[in-house]
Amino acid sequence: MLRRLQTVDVGPVRALELELGPRLNLLTGDNGLGKSFVLDLLWWVLTGSWAGSTALPSGEAPRLRYEGGSEQGTADFDFGSQTWRRKKVRGRGPRGSVLYVGADRLATFVVGRNRFPAAYGEASEASDEPPAFVFTGRELWDGKHDPAGRPVCNGLIRDWVGWMRSRSAPGGEGTDPARPAPFTLLEKVLEVLSPGEHARLTAGPPRRVTIDDSREIPTLHTPWEARPVPVTLASAGVRRVLELAYALVWIWQEHLQAAALKRLEPSEELYILVDEPEMHLHPRWQRAILPALLGLAEALDPRLCLQLFVTTHSPIVLASVETLVRGDRDRLFHFDADGGEIAVSQLDWVKHGDAVGWLGSEAIDLEGGGRSLEAARAIRWADAFMLGRLAELPGPFRSREALDAELRRVLAADDEYWTYWVVARGDVAQ
Repeated sequence: MLRRLQTVDVGPVRALELELGPRLNLLTGDNGLGKSFVLDLLWWVLTGSWAGSTALPSGEAPRLRYEGGSEQGTADFDFGSQTWRRKKVRGRGPRGSVLYVGADRLATFVVGRNRFPAAYGEASEASDEPPAFVFTGRELWDGKHDPAGRPVCNGLIRDWVGWMRSRSAPGGEGTDPARPAPFTLLEKVLEVLSPGEHARLTAGPPRRVTIDDSREIPTLHTPWEARPVPVTLASAGVRRVLELAYALVWIWQEHLQAAALKRLEPSEELYILVDEPEMHLHPRWQRAILPALLGLAEALDPRLCLQLFVTTHSPIVLASVETLVRGDRDRLFHFDADGGEIAVSQLDWVKHGDAVGWLGSEAIDLEGGGRSLEAARAIRWADAFMLGRLAELPGPFRSREALDAELRRVLAADDEYWTYWVVARGDVAQ
């Protein structure tokens, strides 16, 4: 597993050093501070290719260092070729298959099927193996082909139906009970990624949906629909979860097939990079998604070791793992703009109780918690008033009466702040 990532003069952070956890690494902080950029760097370290644009320098001496397993590597940016070149590397080699689910991309690296370059910028051009598979548009759903027209991936729609039918055929469950058939795996992963015990996502019978498309489309039983819903008509949140479930099963199956054909032992490491897993999801699902991701390795193969890298803005996602994290294997990082420069710090795992508690934590640091902007401002004024800092208040709100009226306008009757304000006024009896 990756242990350390260091950069200098690369991207928005001038100097970055992350001591990574072997299981979960959560990246928090405001927009535009480099969290997604770090995922891009991690993808490159793990695969030797870029899922999007090449990371560009932000200074005169750009350098990247990393450590993972027995490997230690250093790379410098070659301004002439506009590529990253290795300076020193020891133990270079693929560690495991990788899935990157970004806000605008989905990329996979399958050990045994994708080409892992011997050195940065020195991939063998003679090889027919692509460096990675980057899915765009509808490719993950409808299938992806290489430049020669050969199918790289059948796509979710065809594979789902094909896996379902092959399982029902004689011998369709396979011979190794520890490695069940693809559709059985897909069902297990869907169960893990479901929003709750009473809201399971289960496969329905495939059927034709439109006149223009002759394919049979997979369907999904959901708790909120009377009939199975074609996956192509599912909500944005459900589709994103289906993409994640299918991509994971597809990566694992492709790796097992490649390992069998090459007479190699399957890898026991899997890396998942997810940018904002809460995207499109109801709070109920936000609460379940990260614990589900942590349980995916067990669903795929109990022998798998999973390292997870996740960015999030959601206090619900943060609250959801309070009882699951351990300081020896999980890390929480915070990106902050401090004095015009971006600083990254590792935070201790502290229980904040609920999502509102996380809003006021170091990881999010939202003034006023979940209150409106007006309520947060009124509380700030009231705090200043109680501390005697009247100069910080606008003229019309420098009296107790005016502040009391403003607080009554913007706060709920049962807001916890009333306890502080009433005590400060000295009229607890009221």
